[in-house]
Amino acid sequence: MPLRDELPPRTGPWASRFDSEEALVQAEDALRAAALKGHDLAPILPFEAVYGRFLDCLGKATAIAIDPVNPYGPDGEINYVYGDFMTLGLLYGVYRPAAGVGPDGPADEDQLWNTTLYPYPGGAIDPTTVPLAELGLDVPGVDRRFVHFCAGLLGVEAVDDLGMLRETFDAAWPDYRETVRSGLLHLVQQRPLTVDQWYRLTYVRFPDEQELTVYLAQVYAYLFDGFEAMPLAPQ
Repeated sequence: MPLRDELPPRTGPWASRFDSEEALVQAEDALRAAALKGHDLAPILPFEAVYGRFLDCLGKATAIAIDPVNPYGPDGEINYVYGDFMTLGLLYGVYRPAAGVGPDGPADEDQLWNTTLYPYPGGAIDPTTVPLAELGLDVPGVDRRFVHFCAGLLGVEAVDDLGMLRETFDAAWPDYRETVRSGLLHLVQQRPLTVDQWYRLTYVRFPDEQELTVYLAQVYAYLFDGFEAMPLAPQ
C-alpha cells in the first residue's frame, strides 16, 4: 500500500476550513451522531441541519478557490477568492470502526474512529438530495448511504484515506457493508454513471468510463475480496 507522501496530489475546485474550534466540534458531534444512527461511515449533512438557517451559517467555515475570472493578480501572484458557507454548504465526515468492534458494528461513539472531517460547498450533484434514479442507483440493496460512500469516502478530499478504512471495514455494520457491496457491483456491472456525473459527485475526474469501471472494480476487490493493493484515483 502506498504511503500518503507517495500518493499523487489531488485537489478539488475548492479548499475549505472551519473558522473556529467551536464550529468544528459542533460539526463533528452532529456527524458522529448521524453515523451511529444511520449506520453510515460517510455521513453528509447540510449546514442548516447543524448550524441553523441562513445567516446562522455565517462564520462557521470558509471556502477558498482560485478566481476563475482573474486567476492572477497584477503582480503575477495567484488571485484567491474567499467565501463564507451559507445554506449551500455541506459537512462531510469520514469514519471507520475501531479495532475490536464486534460483528454487529459500532454501537457507541468510542467504537468509531474519525478519519477526516471537512466543510465543502454544495452544488454540482448534492449527495444528500440527488434522486437515486438520477444516478442509476434506484436498485434493490442500494440506498442513500452508498451515494455518501462515493461522494465522501471516494471523493477528492478523502479518497487517499481508503487504506485507513480497509483495516477495520469488516467490523462495519452488516447492512452498511451490504449497501456498499451492492452499489459497487451495480456500478461495475451496469455502468450507470458517466465520468461527468462521477466528477460532479466526487470531484475526481476519470478520462473515460472504462477507467472508472476498472477503478470501482478494484475498490470492490480491495474491500471485499482481499485485493492487497490500494486502488489509486487519478491525479
